[in-house]
Amino acid sequence: MDVRDSEFFQKIGGAFAESMASVFSMLTGRDFQIQAAPGEPLEASAVAALHEGTVILVKATYQKGLSGALYFSLPLKEGTILVDLMLGGEGAPTEELAGDSKDAMAETFNQVMGSANQTLSDLGGETFSITNVEISALAADPAAFAEYLGSGTFQDVALATTQDAIATTVHILFPDPLLQQVKRKLGYGEDAPAPAPAAAPQAAPAPQAFQAPLAAGPLPDSGNLELLLDIQLPVVVRMGQTEMHMGELLKLTPGAILELNRSADAPVELLVNGKLIAKGEVVVVDGNFAFRITEIETRAVRIRSLA
Repeated sequence: MDVRDSEFFQKIGGAFAESMASVFSMLTGRDFQIQAAPGEPLEASAVAALHEGTVILVKATYQKGLSGALYFSLPLKEGTILVDLMLGGEGAPTEELAGDSKDAMAETFNQVMGSANQTLSDLGGETFSITNVEISALAADPAAFAEYLGSGTFQDVALATTQDAIATTVHILFPDPLLQQVKRKLGYGEDAPAPAPAAAPQAAPAPQAFQAPLAAGPLPDSGNLELLLDIQLPVVVRMGQTEMHMGELLKLTPGAILELNRSADAPVELLVNGKLIAKGEVVVVDGNFAFRITEIETRAVRIRSLA
């Protein structure tokens, strides 16, 4: 592995390791330690050998910024221990993942992907987002994995995951076409422009008229940005809005229904200081409503919008 590949996998692995540790720790109330390391390219049939017994496969399909799907694999035993911890148990394993446990696993990796994609979006300068993840359980059989994953080569990134009740490795599997896309987006692709050779001195060209491009204004000096990070801003999750006459407002009673200007399946909006910066959906975490981000502007756009 050359220096550029090593740097690329360090960034990718670090993004997912940090996101997974944060989400796992938040949802269980316990401290998780996760370390990433690049593995070897694998054929689909060889993925079965990464674990023993039944394996949980998590499929995350990109809908923006990238095309294709990546996969997580982890042993059923450790996966069910993780879910039990999230649901308030002491980490008891079960023989299957179904019902509420399966939903909890899906929600967990939705949050992992949301957090990791935010980091990748900042690195790549554009928004990456996925649809909801899919959860499957397969026996560790090469033929079953080849049928589920399809043909082609997968790059393995191993996430060594430890906690008092768990010691296992979660593997991220990047199909080669998706991996090449991520490399190009982050500036590590084979077609990344090489430094231009020094040109011989030439006569200065004749002056030409210059028209300044339309822009939202320069970014704040990054050296001064740290001074602003402690400022508190109002954050509002908006499901929709409508307008009413004062007379209609005064007629409202308990049980009245207001029709909003948004369809039931439309994304919910996140406004900071009155400015739209992200979209997502309402979820439930530990009995409380929460907001999961599915689309978000780049860091540069967010700073400009709040200026």
